[in-house]
Parts: sequence; C-alpha cells; structure tokens
Amino acid sequence: MKRTCCLLGYLLCMTFSANAQKLIPTNYFSSPLGIDLSVTGAFGEIRPNHLHSGADFQVQKKEGLPVYAVADGFVSRIKISPVGFGNALYIDHPNGFTSVYGHLYNYNDSIASYARIKQYEKKSFEVDLFPAHDHDTIWVRQGEPIAFAGNSGSSFGAHLHFELRNTETERIINPLLFGLKTKDNYSPYIDFITVYPESAESFADGSNKPLKFNVSKVLGGEYRLKGNDTIDVFGEFGIGVQAFDYLYNDSDRNGWYSLKMLLDKAPFFSMQLDSFAFSETRFINASLDYSDSYWNGTRIVQSVKLPGDELSLHNSGSGNGKISIKDDHYHELVVIVGDLSGKQAVLRCTLHGRKPVSKVEVPDPESPDTVVVFSYLKDNNFNTSDLALQFPKGTLFDDLGFQYSRMPIRKGYYSARHCLHVPYVPLKGKMLVSIKADKLPPRLRSMALLARIDQQGHLSTAGGSYSDGYVKAETNLFDSYAIVVDSVPPKIKPIRDRNKHHRNIKFNVSDNLSGIDKYYAEINHKWALVEWDPKNDLMVYNYDQLVRKGKNTFKLTLIDKKGNKSSYSTLIRQ
Repeated sequence: MKRTCCLLGYLLCMTFSANAQKLIPTNYFSSPLGIDLSVTGAFGEIRPNHLHSGADFQVQKKEGLPVYAVADGFVSRIKISPVGFGNALYIDHPNGFTSVYGHLYNYNDSIASYARIKQYEKKSFEVDLFPAHDHDTIWVRQGEPIAFAGNSGSSFGAHLHFELRNTETERIINPLLFGLKTKDNYSPYIDFITVYPESAESFADGSNKPLKFNVSKVLGGEYRLKGNDTIDVFGEFGIGVQAFDYLYNDSDRNGWYSLKMLLDKAPFFSMQLDSFAFSETRFINASLDYSDSYWNGTRIVQSVKLPGDELSLHNSGSGNGKISIKDDHYHELVVIVGDLSGKQAVLRCTLHGRKPVSKVEVPDPESPDTVVVFSYLKDNNFNTSDLALQFPKGTLFDDLGFQYSRMPIRKGYYSARHCLHVPYVPLKGKMLVSIKADKLPPRLRSMALLARIDQQGHLSTAGGSYSDGYVKAETNLFDSYAIVVDSVPPKIKPIRDRNKHHRNIKFNVSDNLSGIDKYYAEINHKWALVEWDPKNDLMVYNYDQLVRKGKNTFKLTLIDKKGNKSSYSTLIRQ
C-alpha cells in the first residue's frame, strides 16, 4: 500500500480518459488468471430475475488459484459481503475502465491487511471500502497477484467472476470484447422454438394457444423442425427461442451471444449481449416467456416486446417483434444464434399462411374473484376493507387485468391470505402491500412481517413491519401474502472438530423466518472477526492475535430481523 500525491494527476488522467474513451481496446487488458481462460458462465446469460453481469472463469475446481491485475491501476473499492460477490475487488484503470473480481477466497497480503484493519475499526465482517477516498491509495501493476479465486458470497462452486465496466457510467461491458482469449470448441445449439398467437384471430397449426416445435440438427450448424418442416399460421404472432452455447466442453451449458430472427430475409428481432446497465437487469423478465419459465424452468426469449420493457439489448423493429401473415403464401422463418467466435446455429423453417377452415375454440380467460385493469403508464391503487396495494408508475411492464382473491384466516396467520394476481407474471418494479393488522395483538406488533406463500403453502419472508394499523412491505413478486409473526430466535450449533490443531471454531447458524440481521462475537470481551457464509449456514472464527495462551472466553450473538436474540458461549484453550 502506498500513499502518494500522484493520485491527483492519476485521477485527472482517469477523468480525461473516461470522457474521451469511445472504443473498446482489444490489446490493453491481460488475463486475470495464469491458466487458459475457460468460460463457465457467459456475460448476459439469463439467470432468475437478472442478467449475468460478467464472465465466470473456471479455476480448476478449487479455491486459492492466484488472480492477477489485468492492467495498471489503483484499488478503488474493496467489498466484503456474506452474499453477492462475497469478497470482491475493484480496480480503476487510466483508460477509463474498471475491472471487477468477485467471489474471491482472499486478497493479497497488503490488500487483506488493509481490509482486516478496517473490519476491526468498524467492528463488522461486512465492509464496503474506498481506499483512495481515505487517502490510502493501493496501487497495482499489470500482472501483479492481487487475490485468490474462491467461492465466497452467493457462489455455488469455485470460480472467478470477472467484469469490465465503464468507470464513469458503471455500465457493464462484455469482457470478452476486450480481446481476452478463451477456449471455445463448440457451436451454439437451438433447443426449440415456440409460436405465440397474439390475438383471438391468430392461429398456429389451428391452435390459438402457444405451440412448441422441437428441432433437430441436420448438418453442421443447420437445424430443421422435427417432423413436418412447415407450420400453418394465420394472423399476428411472435416467435420464442430457447437456445444455449457450449464453450470449452459439452457439459457446461452457457448463454449465447447473439440472437436474430428473420422473416423472408427481413429481420424482425435481434439481441446482442455487448453491454447493459445494472438498472436494466430485471427487465430480462419481460423478454422471456416468464410463465413457462416459472412452471418449467425454461429460458425462452420472445420476439414481441412488452410496452414497458426498457432493455437496451434487443431490437424489435417497427413491428415490435410481431410478424403478420394473412395471405396464403409460403414464408421463410430463419433463427440465427451466434457466439463471439463467429460460430452459429441456424434454423430454417416454412410458415404457410392458412386460415383454419373449421371453427377453433378460443379458451376464455380465468374468472377471478376481482378484476381491475391497471395501466402501466400510471400510478395504480387497489383497496379492500383489509388490504391496500400501491403500484407506482413503472411497476408494470404492460397493462394488467389484475386478479385478486382472498382466503380466510388460518392457524399461524394474523390476517386473511391475500392472493395478488398470479406468480407467473413479472413485475418491473416494486409494489407496496399493506395488510390490515386488526387481528394482531399489540404485544406482537414488533415481531410482525408479511409472509409470501407459494402454491405448495411454503412460507418465505417478504419483510416489512407494523405501521398505522397495517403490516406493510414492498415486493416485486405477485403471489399470496399474509401477516405472520417471528418470535423464534436464531439457532447456533457448534460444529465439533476432532482435529485439535485447527485454529478456528465453526458454527451452524440458521433462522426460521425473518433472517439473520446482525451478529457479533467477543473473545475475552473484545470484538472478534467472525466470517459468515449464509449459503452453508456457517460462521467461522479464525484464531487471531486476540487468542492468548490458556483459557479464552468466546461468545457469539445473533439477532434476527425482528429483534429475536440468541447467544452461545464457550471456552477456547490454547
């Protein structure tokens, strides 16, 4: 770690570069790893409710592989969190870009020492540090070891999450566009397509419902529909595609780079995963067949763009991704899925304009208990005698025929169960749910929250608190909600380790509903640094300078989000 007055000149250079930078340099950044780069998670890959913001590189399936600075720069941020990127490092570079390294096992000695000092100063495992702001500039050189790859935070296997961002705007850019060499031995593949009739007068193979068509590979990267290669269509409809890419082996399924759809050689939809803003990431839900994703786990990208969809990655043209066929001619549909190396999967099939001769029954929509039409362009409200909903403008992707029903109060609930629309329709933003708490005893108000109840009756926390006679919470998920109470303290269970040479103590920790909010530990009545790994329900205290020879008293205290507290004390002998 070096402190230097040169920071001012460097920052001026950074500012100039950020403003002047327009093009993506392809020979500026070196590899963040000392092994061949193999992608296990592609940039922009579709994940639940978000787009993957970087590239995941394999690290030989183990923690501890050295991670290197991809260019000269200074450490602009160190974030240590039990979730998200876990141990993360941000480096600003003089060309106007920031490199980000996530899920790290640890940092190099100088960065780790700085972070540890700050953790003790703040008495918190979770820290968000900006060293240059504190006049503690940490300079790094290209190729310098800065950290070790790991599995920290919301990660489920050792890997390096790597990003490159525009420093000024924080817009994320596909890191593979910068000339990083990766293994890519396989072409993308197309799983199936779906045809979506867009009106009551639109049909595909005589059906007004979405129809899925399986495909098969015939030669090279060419695909055809299985069975009959012609689909009879009439009216307006959209096309959905499920496709993936294999990169360095044929077992790790990744996202594709580009998707294009053409009718009679004219493009009507395209998407290319070059760059996006964090504010856009949830908008991918509007581009998916969200209902099929909810029920079947698919990742079908639809050509038709919802009116409230602001995702900048796709181009749906003047027809908004819809195609119209009302003649009796044959038309060629082409779907092209590409990767960054130029390899493609191409599906060609025929759409034959043909109106059904016999009458087709169009199913009636469900008849909910209550239907109110909400405009996606306005603020919307919905009220009953014991429920108030607020949908600020920007909450919806499209106009919505809102469905509502109410189920009676049951044991364990302190309100009726309110069924808010259906869980397979995505929300763009958050709605405010307020449920009347007239059945909630005053002594339980501080422990009340809203629970989300799924189709199987399983409860999960939606958070919230009591205020002005209601329990209120914000949520971006339609489902069923009711008032519940969390009066149970978190659980702490020591993990017995027979190896007496281990210099740590471990605990299984859990909470029944609201979730662990705060925790702290003391060794000999002094604050101690305990690491938390929520995905494994694990807390670890690694013995440090506070542990002295002989007997040491250790105490761990957990507090959940409703104030319930539990503690565990033990002796550590050294």
